[in-house]
Amino acid sequence: MKVAHKIANNTLYVSICGELDESCAAPLRVRLDELFDAAGIARVVLDLAGVSFMDSTGIGMLIGRYKVLKAKGIPLLLSSPQTVVDKLLSLSGIYEIMPKIG
Repeated sequence: MKVAHKIANNTLYVSICGELDESCAAPLRVRLDELFDAAGIARVVLDLAGVSFMDSTGIGMLIGRYKVLKAKGIPLLLSSPQTVVDKLLSLSGIYEIMPKIG
């Protein structure tokens, strides 16, 4: 799992590349939480274009990050999921709490 990030206009953009499953969810959770501690962030956009696979562990990790950000009053948005990941996120109802953009 590769993670890249940048901050622009008070938005934290995080690009994730690889498979989001049980083997990488815990280290990814730790990395994202570290990034979320940056000062002055008004929203977070997770770019999922590079995520080729996601299972229920990945969904749980996303929900956990949503809760962390919600407690800080920061919205979490999802961007550019591949078709298979998009279908999973749609079926799970994730887009009701984490809108898809782009």
